[in-house]
Amino acid sequence: MKPYSPSNPLHGVIGVLRRDERFLLIRRAAIVRAPNQWCFPGGGIEPGEGEPDALVREMREELDVVVRPGERIMTQVKHGGGLVLHWWSAELVAGELRPNPAEVAELAWLTPDEVRRLPDAIPGTDAIFVKLGL
Repeated sequence: MKPYSPSNPLHGVIGVLRRDERFLLIRRAAIVRAPNQWCFPGGGIEPGEGEPDALVREMREELDVVVRPGERIMTQVKHGGGLVLHWWSAELVAGELRPNPAEVAELAWLTPDEVRRLPDAIPGTDAIFVKLGL
């Protein structure tokens, strides 16, 4: 895994999928970066790839679904500038959620309060709720 470096930041895209008052979160697999922690689905942007395309690809790879990207909600800078996360709204358009066990241990639809109470959520996961006023 590429280490975080402010001089060469890793850019990622995060998908915010919502059903009523619940948001889709995943528990990351044991063999990936931030193992066994809860977060929103997403991943790294590949060279030459735009954010919306990366979002579609990551959702397909992690959850076996097709999403329609909405709009960028916020950008979050972490690890001293070594990680830049672009948060996008997304809509499920095809497929049934099936976690890829190489990347995702489990998934859940959670309320903002439930997410805030997760002891093993990646720090900053709840920042989206502040942005959305929830």
